[in-house]
Amino acid sequence: MDEISVGLSTWKTELWLAARLPASAGTQAWLRDMLTTEVSALDELASRFRHDSQLSAVNRAAGRWVQVSWEFIAVLTASLEAAAATDGLVNPLLGTHVVAAGYDEWADQDSGITAPATTCDWHAIEIKPGQPAAQVRIPLGSALDLGAVAKGWLADRLAQIVHASTGADCVANMGGDLRVISPGEPWVVAADAGREETHMELDDAGLATSGIGHRAWEGGHHIIDPRTGRPAKTAWDSVSVLAGTAAGANTASTACIVIGDQGPRWLADKGLDGWFVGPTGERLVGRWQQLRHVDAARA
Repeated sequence: MDEISVGLSTWKTELWLAARLPASAGTQAWLRDMLTTEVSALDELASRFRHDSQLSAVNRAAGRWVQVSWEFIAVLTASLEAAAATDGLVNPLLGTHVVAAGYDEWADQDSGITAPATTCDWHAIEIKPGQPAAQVRIPLGSALDLGAVAKGWLADRLAQIVHASTGADCVANMGGDLRVISPGEPWVVAADAGREETHMELDDAGLATSGIGHRAWEGGHHIIDPRTGRPAKTAWDSVSVLAGTAAGANTASTACIVIGDQGPRWLADKGLDGWFVGPTGERLVGRWQQLRHVDAARA
């Protein structure tokens, strides 16, 4: 069986989708259309940098009910689940904080968020049924940023769609948030820690790496500690985590960056596998040492 891969450069990163299917122009076009359509749909739902996105509408109306689609609720719910799973270490209400830290200036993009960094109580986000879809209200003075979960959510969705539609082994990599569904033959994938890569074979899992190297600027980076409202002071340059889903792996890796030295113990208590890389060395958690094999070629 051939391995067909399509890619897309956006969100200041690289996205790709691959499947083991008979090679043909039609199959290549179907994968490319799937990737571009789903990326565009997520942009319309949850981009901070599209003023016509549903997320931007919610942020502009902070303190008031806003009508949104059930698709937006799905992404928001995944972010709320991440917050609950990490006791708020991964928080969807850090939009004002990441802007205050300098992200928009670094990205040379305008999210339209100008409020000072104030509340980030994610428990205060409200959802209710509406007509014809749903309604959301966030606290006055707050703003949503769903980036910590959205790419992983999309990787899970794309891999599930491709496998359910074709039965094929497949992998979706949304800028480092990666989901494998490959029951026929394990797929060799790579975790990138910036200075080196480690490889492993996966058949049904999520893999994600969070770090402060790629989206950093003088005086800050994009991973906010909700306990301080400032860029996390962390012991790690990057943390890679293996979990059941890409969204779950990204949630855990982000939480580990935030809590720094406590990250390895926190991850072990969750029963997950991880690779912590810092200025003074690395730490391996769980089965990471047994799973990785550095001589494999990158998928």
